[in-house]
Amino acid sequence: MKFSPRRIKVGLELTSKCNLRCGMCPLPVLRRPYEDMEWWLVERAEKEIHGAGLRLKWLHEMGEPLLYSRLDDAIRLFPEASVSTNGLLLTEEIGAKLLATPLKRLRICVDSINPEVYPTLRTGGDFDKLVDLTRAFLRQAKGHRMRIEIQKMRSRLTLDESIDDFRKMFPGAQIIEKTCEALDVNEETDLHGKFYGCVQGAFFTWVVVFADGRVTHCCYDAHGEQVLGDLKTQSLREIIDSPRMAEMLAAFERRDFTNLPRCGECFKHGGESQAFNDVLTGVQNLPNVAKDVVRKVIDVRYRS
Repeated sequence: MKFSPRRIKVGLELTSKCNLRCGMCPLPVLRRPYEDMEWWLVERAEKEIHGAGLRLKWLHEMGEPLLYSRLDDAIRLFPEASVSTNGLLLTEEIGAKLLATPLKRLRICVDSINPEVYPTLRTGGDFDKLVDLTRAFLRQAKGHRMRIEIQKMRSRLTLDESIDDFRKMFPGAQIIEKTCEALDVNEETDLHGKFYGCVQGAFFTWVVVFADGRVTHCCYDAHGEQVLGDLKTQSLREIIDSPRMAEMLAAFERRDFTNLPRCGECFKHGGESQAFNDVLTGVQNLPNVAKDVVRKVIDVRYRS
């Protein structure tokens, strides 16, 4: 199968374990084991991903990457990758380990600075502890080249919170605003809206390697319902060129979701037309900053 490495995003799930059970996340009911990736498999993934001309975007899928004992070594294997964390394990010791690596971007998902809203978004989290740890790490990292992003979650529950509010609470950090995505179910909730069709814009825009080595084509396939192959026994090139990949892609193009349950979830409210999908593909192919702006403009879910 021909593909442009520049258009493919890659995620490597070092662990599917997490210290939280967030409101928008399918992890509380994950239909696969909670486990760490074996180190030999991390090294194999590096050879396969880089050997295919791909670059790693995120060192996670499900799970909290700071739980992985060799996160710093994984960053050294994938210096181009970013790390996203809920921040509750970002102690001075772990902060020092991260700062000693070539990590260029760390995203801390605070999401809400309202102590009453935060537990709904980040279930099981301690808001005061998170604020203290985040501020301490910002001081610890002062003068370092790492970009530290504080994430503000966009949802009905956070309408009255502004980026300026976040800047006041976390001076010196880069504040980003992200729409809460329907990673659990494609339905309207207080946390996220529903969407119509493939939110990624195309069937094959991601390579996600789960902690057990299985490979899927979409970062929304949290339960591994549309696995393409297994990196433990196959090369990444073999997986991408496999008959299974071709069959799944053909079924997607026909909008036959009989054996594509995650795709069926995304399409259950409509969006089957190719023209609609072309618009989504155009948005997904924009640079990140422009893509975020367009998403906010077209996102009418939180205006009432």
